[in-house]
Amino acid sequence: MNKFSKLFDQAKKVATPISKSYSAILFNSNIYAGLTLILLTFININIGIGGLISVISAYIVAMFFGLNKEFLKLDYYIYNPLLVGLSLGFLFKINYISLLLFIIGGVFTFFLTYTISVLFYNYLKLPTLSLPFVISSSILYLASLKYSNLFVSSLYNYYHIELNSVDMPLWIKGYLTSMGTIFFLPNVAAGLVVSIIILMVSRIFFILSIIGYFTGALTTALFTGSTASAFSDPSAFNFILVAMAIGGVFLIPSTKSYIFAVLSVIIAAPIVDAAKIFWENYGIPVFALPFNLVTFLFLFVFFWIGYIDITKLYKGSPEKTLDYHLTVSSRFPFTGREIFLPFSGKWTVWQSFDGKWTHKGLWKHAVDFVVTDDKGKTFSNNGKFLQDYYAFGKPVLSPVDGYIYDYAGNIEDNPPAEVNRQNNWGNYVLIYDNRGFYVLIAHLKKNSIRVKKGDVVQKGSIIGLCGNSGYSPQPHIHIQVQLYPKIGSPTVDFKFYSYIRDNEFFDVGIPASNDIIEPIITDKSLFSKLNLQLDHEACYTIKNKNRIKHFKIKVKMANDGTFYITDGKAKLYFGLSHSTFYFYHMDGDYSSPLKYFFYSSSKILLSNNINAIWKDYLPLHSLPSRIQKEFLLFLSSFKHNLFSILSETAFVSDKKLKRTINFLGKKTKSFVEISDDYGFEKIIYGDIEITKVKGGRQV
Repeated sequence: MNKFSKLFDQAKKVATPISKSYSAILFNSNIYAGLTLILLTFININIGIGGLISVISAYIVAMFFGLNKEFLKLDYYIYNPLLVGLSLGFLFKINYISLLLFIIGGVFTFFLTYTISVLFYNYLKLPTLSLPFVISSSILYLASLKYSNLFVSSLYNYYHIELNSVDMPLWIKGYLTSMGTIFFLPNVAAGLVVSIIILMVSRIFFILSIIGYFTGALTTALFTGSTASAFSDPSAFNFILVAMAIGGVFLIPSTKSYIFAVLSVIIAAPIVDAAKIFWENYGIPVFALPFNLVTFLFLFVFFWIGYIDITKLYKGSPEKTLDYHLTVSSRFPFTGREIFLPFSGKWTVWQSFDGKWTHKGLWKHAVDFVVTDDKGKTFSNNGKFLQDYYAFGKPVLSPVDGYIYDYAGNIEDNPPAEVNRQNNWGNYVLIYDNRGFYVLIAHLKKNSIRVKKGDVVQKGSIIGLCGNSGYSPQPHIHIQVQLYPKIGSPTVDFKFYSYIRDNEFFDVGIPASNDIIEPIITDKSLFSKLNLQLDHEACYTIKNKNRIKHFKIKVKMANDGTFYITDGKAKLYFGLSHSTFYFYHMDGDYSSPLKYFFYSSSKILLSNNINAIWKDYLPLHSLPSRIQKEFLLFLSSFKHNLFSILSETAFVSDKKLKRTINFLGKKTKSFVEISDDYGFEKIIYGDIEITKVKGGRQV
C-alpha cells in the first residue's frame, strides 16, 4: 500500500504540471481547465495522443538530463512540446511512423525551448512564449514533405465537428472557430468549450479575446474589402492571443493596457496575412508566428523604456495579477530610495515636497524640519538669537548606511531672519548610499560636523548639529536625495521609513508641511518574537461555531530566499523590515486557516508605543463573495483603486492587537495575541478563534 501511495504521488506530481501546461496555452495554471482541455483535444484522437506523446517524451529527456524539476516548474518547457504534438497530430494520424515523429518533435522542442529561454532571458529580457513551437513545427512540417512513406500511411483529412443545427452569424462562427484553432481544433464546438473555459478563468481575458478577434478581423476586412473572408479566417486566433498577452498578461490590466491591446492587434493584422502568403507557399500553417513577433516587439519596447505598468509578477490570471498589483502599490509605495529621519524626538515639517518657498521645480523633492513648542512657535523669548531656536544645536543623524562623499563645515551661521546667498547650502554633508544615490543634509552648525570625507557611517550615527548656515532664515534641517554628486543637483523622489504622526504609524511615506513627526524605536523583544525562523513549527486549533479542527504550520524558505509559513494548503509569505512585521501575500488554497493570520496581522508595528494606530490594505481577493470580488476586479481594470479594503490596527496592550477591517462598508473585528516566546498565541477573527496548542513542537 505504501509503495502504491508513493507511485500515486509521483504520478500526481507529473500529471498536475502536464495538466497545467494545457491551460498555460491560455495564460493560466488552472488544473481543472487543463483537464478539460486534455479531454477536448481527444475530440480528435490523433491530436489528443500527439500532444501527450510529445510532452511525455520531452519530460523523459528532461529527467535524463536532470532538468525534470525545471521542466515541471516552468510552463513554457511543457506547453511548447505540447503544441508541437498537437500540430503534428492535426496533420498525421497515429501509427508507428507518426509516433516516432511525435517523439522527435517533443524532444527537439524541449532542447530548442531551453536554448531560446536562456538566450532571451540573458540578452533580451524577454519571455520565451511559443516561439520554440513555431520554429519546431515549421521545421517538422517542411521535413515531412520529403517523407513519402509518412504521407502515404499517416496523412489524413481532419474531420470538423460543426454546430450545423444552430444558425449563427458568421462573426460568431468565426470567433468560435478561431478559439478552437488555438488547440488545432478549428470548429465551433471546440471553440465554444475554449471560450467557456476562458470566461470561467477570467472575465478580463474573455473581453480581451473578443476585442482582439473583432479588432483584427475588422482591420483585415478594411484592407481586403471582404468581411466574409476576414471573419472566416481561423488564423485570427493570433489576434486573440495578442490581445490577451498584451492587455492582460504582460501589462497590468487597465484602460491603457486595453488600448495597447487594440493597437498591437491592428499591427498584427498585416503580419498575419504576410506570414500566410510566405508560409503557405511551403504548405505550412501560419501557426502563432504573428502572435510571437508582435508580442516580442511590444514587450521589448516596454521593458527598455521602463514602462511603469509592466507586470512584475504574473499570478495566473489578469484579475489576480491586478489585485496583487493594487494591493502591493497601496501597502508598499516604495521608490527604492527609502531613508530614515535624520533626528530623534519630535520635529515639525516646515516645508515638504513642492513646498511654498524654495522646494520647486527640479528641487521639489526635499523636506525641511524645525522644532516647535506646543503653541507652534520655533523659538523661545523673542527669537532674536540663534540659541532661542529649539532646533539650534540639536544632533543630526545619518539617515542611511553609506560613506561621506563630500562635506563643508566652516561657514558662519546666519543671525535669525538673515540668509547667506553666496553659500546656498551652508555647512552640509553629502552621503553616498550603496543603493546608488546621494543624500544631502544642509544648513548645519559651523564646526559641528563630526565626519570627514571617506568616512563610513551607519544610520543613526551623529554627523553634526542643526545650524543656520547658507540660505536659511532660521535653524532647520534640510534633506534631499539626488542621483549625482554635484551640490545642487536635481532632487529625486524618496520616502522616509518608520515614523509616527498624531499617533498614527507610517512604515513608509512623506509627511506634509506642518506635520509633527517622530521616528519609531524598534522594540527588540517584539522583533525577536515575530522573527520566525526556518523550520519553526507550531500547532493550532481552529474553532468555528463549536467545530474544532487541528492544524500545524511550519516555516519554510522559497527558492528566491523569501520565507513563508505553510499548513500544506497555502503559503503565507512574511518578513520583517526595520520596525514592521509583514505578511506580504498568500498563495494557494484560500480555505486554509492561514488567511485569518493574514487578515488579522498583515502589518504589525514592532514598537512599545502602545498608543500608535496604523492602517493597511487587504486584497479584494479577501472578499467572502466570489461573484462580488470578481465583478469588482473587472471594474478595477478600467479604473485602479476604485475599491479598497482598509484595515485599522491598534495596540490593546504590549502584546495584544485589535483590528477593524472595512470590507466595502461591512466591518469585521479581529484580535491578535503575540506569544510570550515565539509567534502568535491567539487570533480571533469574527466567529473564528485560533489558539496555539501548548507543547506544540518548536525548533
